[in-house]
Amino acid sequence: MIDHKEMGAANAPIFPDRIITWLVRFCGMLSTALILVIFAQIVVAVTRRYLFDSPLQWSDEMIGYLLVTLIMLGSAEALRRGDHIAIDLMSAQLRPGLARIQRALANLSVMAFAAIVGLSIWDSITFAHSFGSYSVGYIEIATWIPQVPVVLGMALLFLTAALGLYRSIREVPQ
Repeated sequence: MIDHKEMGAANAPIFPDRIITWLVRFCGMLSTALILVIFAQIVVAVTRRYLFDSPLQWSDEMIGYLLVTLIMLGSAEALRRGDHIAIDLMSAQLRPGLARIQRALANLSVMAFAAIVGLSIWDSITFAHSFGSYSVGYIEIATWIPQVPVVLGMALLFLTAALGLYRSIREVPQ
């Protein structure tokens, strides 16, 4: 029998561990790159507004869309790394068996949250697409387009929590 505790990342099963981990890390890198894009956009907008008296009308709206994308792509990576907000006052005191159950329940809760939000946004996207609605503002864009990163983020969050659940059941270190 394979001892999963001694198994390194390179020896992890291709599915689900390595594929999901690679996908989530890649989206985390995209999220990080978006921080730089947003920073550059803010610098350009401030420079144009205060030095050239020629503000970008669409900049704030675009930054809002990019921030949603950044958060949705980065949330699964934060969960994977354990960088999310957690209150471990009681869970740190649990015996190993109970800690495993607590991790499993926490991952199931995240999966339920991601499924509810993802399906909800999917309904909103299909409605907006069928209705043909466009955003109000300087960037006229179909309203379903900025909502797509939320569905992608929730799918990544669901997969990451499912992997955490799988690992807690199989006792694979996280």
